[in-house]
Amino acid sequence: MSSSSPALRRAALAVVVAGAVVSLSACSVLNSFLGEGNVMEIGVGDCFTDSEMRTAMGGGEVDSVPVVDCSEPHDAEVFHAEDLPDGDYPGNGSVSDSVDEVCTGSAFGEFVGVDFEESEFYVGGFSPTVESWDLIDDREILCYVMSDDGPVTESLEGANR
Repeated sequence: MSSSSPALRRAALAVVVAGAVVSLSACSVLNSFLGEGNVMEIGVGDCFTDSEMRTAMGGGEVDSVPVVDCSEPHDAEVFHAEDLPDGDYPGNGSVSDSVDEVCTGSAFGEFVGVDFEESEFYVGGFSPTVESWDLIDDREILCYVMSDDGPVTESLEGANR
């Protein structure tokens, strides 16, 4: 269980989610269909190292995620996928709010074994941009759980912490 207060965890979550709601660039997405680790191909159960993904981003948008086998050192694992409703793009703020709600909700507790508020883990998410929404009908939010205790060499499913 985290020793920080719920208010502090919510503030930290806002910073983590704001930094980790990683957008998809339509041009990068279209150019990366041939590449391994393509962000459009990552899915539930895939593991990666958050810092390596951010290095690959170069401060921009993600087009690939360096996926590793979950038995190899990593600090992040995709645990949930959920589609946003069809219709017009709801806006960046609404998408970010949806990522926050979806990734810290019941799917987190079902995967990790404890509710987000009681966990020592953090979350992030991949989400559509207006470009990917319009060009390739992207509606998917992918949630990932992160450990800041250093790399792990197993799935974080059922970690109960």
